[in-house]
Amino acid sequence: MTVAGMVVLAGRDVALRRASLDEILVLRHAVLRPGLPLESAAFDGDDAPGTRHFAAFDGGAAAACLSFMRRDRNGEAHQLRGMATAAALRGMGIGRALLRFADEALVAETNIRGLWCNARVESIGFYERVGWQVVSGVFDVPGVGPHRIMVRR
Repeated sequence: MTVAGMVVLAGRDVALRRASLDEILVLRHAVLRPGLPLESAAFDGDDAPGTRHFAAFDGGAAAACLSFMRRDRNGEAHQLRGMATAAALRGMGIGRALLRFADEALVAETNIRGLWCNARVESIGFYERVGWQVVSGVFDVPGVGPHRIMVRR
C-alpha cells in the first residue's frame, strides 16, 4: 500500500509518505544516536510485519522520520519510535506535519488509535503541543538520556 501526500512548509515542497528503513536510518542515526555506530539507530522490531516507517522528504533526502511499532502498553497499541527531524529544518512544522500524516495513515490502515512513546525529556513540549500526555515519571534510557512515557489517545 502506497501512502503519500505533499505539503508546502516554509515555502518548501515536502513529500510525506511511507518509507523504508534504509531511507530513514541515516537521519535517525544523525539526530538520535550521533557519535554511536550506525547500527545503534536500527531498533528491535524495525523489520516486524506490523512496523510502519514514514518520512518527510525535502528534495530527495529524508528531512524527518518516524516509525510505528505494534507494541501494546496499557491498551495503547502502537509505539512511536525514532522520530527525528534534521537540525536545519526544525521549527518549520515538518515534524508536526509528518506525525499528523503518519497517525492518520496508521489509523486508516489499522483502525487502531492508541499510541504511546518513550519521549526524550527535551521533546516533551513538542508532543504536548500536538495533544500527547505524560503518563510516567522520568526514567533513563542508558546511553540516550532521560525520558518519560507519553500517550496519544
